[in-house]
Amino acid sequence: MPHRRVAPQESYAEEEPFLEVEVHSPQTQRVRHNNGSEETYTDYEVVCRTNLPGFSDTPHEQGRGISAATTGATVSLVVRRRYSDFEFFKKCLGRETALLNMPHVAVPSLPGKTILQNRFSASTIEERCRGLDRWLRHVAGHPLLQSRSQVLVRFLRNEKFIG
Repeated sequence: MPHRRVAPQESYAEEEPFLEVEVHSPQTQRVRHNNGSEETYTDYEVVCRTNLPGFSDTPHEQGRGISAATTGATVSLVVRRRYSDFEFFKKCLGRETALLNMPHVAVPSLPGKTILQNRFSASTIEERCRGLDRWLRHVAGHPLLQSRSQVLVRFLRNEKFIG
């Protein structure tokens, strides 16, 4: 039986599902509150590129802390997150995996908080950024979380993460 030649466009017609995440571009923010107090914190840019279905209905909210661009079936998202947002995300993931009965999903520990060093020094901020990047890549790379976690979707796409 002769083999049929497959045209290149046929062999690449459907893209494999993917989810890519990256944490970078830390910025230290100083916010003055109405009562006169001042708060200083560092936030990080979280970039997500994916073609997974749960992300495709993201509204474009340019200028409100989130940006989204869709190219074909791929969506690119950018949000900013504080370390405390990562802590809350980890807690919510733990609850979600228990509720959805996913015992094989172990959410790893976050990189530690800085206690004895200056938490706003450039080296400390860069080290934490690299740690958060590794942590989020590990979490987002889990197949069960990619396919079943609404908490992961909300963390990566919503302007404000509320769980």
